[in-house]
Amino acid sequence: MKTSRTLIDKERKEIKKNINQGDCVHIKNQEELFQVLGIDNAYEKCWVREWPLNPNGSPVFEISIKQVSPNQ
Repeated sequence: MKTSRTLIDKERKEIKKNINQGDCVHIKNQEELFQVLGIDNAYEKCWVREWPLNPNGSPVFEISIKQVSPNQ
């Protein structure tokens, strides 16, 4: 029988394979690129900002990891 820890560790490894800090990603239903600033695998959240950066800065916001996909 698998423990919940084994299942969580497996999910974390799968997420890490796809998205890493610093990666450029797409958000579902949007064409713009965003840069990943941080990832919280336990809560399946990440923090992103629009890429390339705006001259006056780009706001950072939190989004579900399920809503982002790697830039291919």
